[in-house]
Amino acid sequence: MTELGKILKEAREAKGLSLDDLQQITKIQKRYLVGIEEGNYDMMPGKFYVRAFIKQYAEAVGLDAEQLFAEHQTDIPKAVQQEEVPQNLSRVQSKKSTSIAVQDSKWVDLLPKILIAVVLIAVAAVIYYFVAKAISNNDGSETPNESNQQVQVEQGKNNAPDTEEKATEETTEEEKPAKEDEADSDKDKEDEAAAGELKLASSSGNSSTYELSNADEFKVSVKSTGETWVTVRDSNGKTLFNNMITADNPQEFDQTDDTKITLNIGRSTDTEVYVNDEKVDYASDSIVQNITINYTKE
Repeated sequence: MTELGKILKEAREAKGLSLDDLQQITKIQKRYLVGIEEGNYDMMPGKFYVRAFIKQYAEAVGLDAEQLFAEHQTDIPKAVQQEEVPQNLSRVQSKKSTSIAVQDSKWVDLLPKILIAVVLIAVAAVIYYFVAKAISNNDGSETPNESNQQVQVEQGKNNAPDTEEKATEETTEEEKPAKEDEADSDKDKEDEAAAGELKLASSSGNSSTYELSNADEFKVSVKSTGETWVTVRDSNGKTLFNNMITADNPQEFDQTDDTKITLNIGRSTDTEVYVNDEKVDYASDSIVQNITINYTKE
């Protein structure tokens, strides 16, 4: 076992994770995880993947991958440190380039035909416009019925009272939305007061601390769009949850009577955390997140 593999294994055991748990978190096969811990890189699917697997392992157990690479260069074969590109890639790219060139050639051949079709459509549209306009002018040259105009004037006079009534009704209807908007605004203020104010207090690496204040309650919910391992503890260090969360199995914790909650999230890219229905923005891009939320009762 190399010194790098020993550090990774100790970090995994310190978090209470088995190789099966780590396989679920990183999606790396268990035999490759064993190979990383033992320094047996020859069993990997290819040297190109060794560095990526080590980095993902380190982040999953809360270690700084770049720092490990810098401190343990001798534990990683030199051939692995140079990111190799599979030879087949150039062949695939050549095939793609050839396919694109053929497609471009087809478009060049079709371009004159497309331009001719567009010109024909434009000419047809112009002819249709002038024909329709000529027909419309002929219809408008007929003498209008004067009796119809008189009837419209008389109807306009008789409908004057109705117009005043409609104006009054419209004024009343305009007042209703204004009152409804005021009621909605008051309700929004009440909801904001109940939710409180959540602020980022500090952040270091993949660890961050948030402060919740001016809130009537302290409810935390954790949702996942895939699969992620989550550990949740209260202010006394008691474990409230330590299991896999899936899209069909969200978790919610009511800590209104407590002052703190701690969350260790194995795969943050698939996980969302909400405090009083307000989404928590992660302070870093790390896959593993260690989040502490302090609750101050006012």
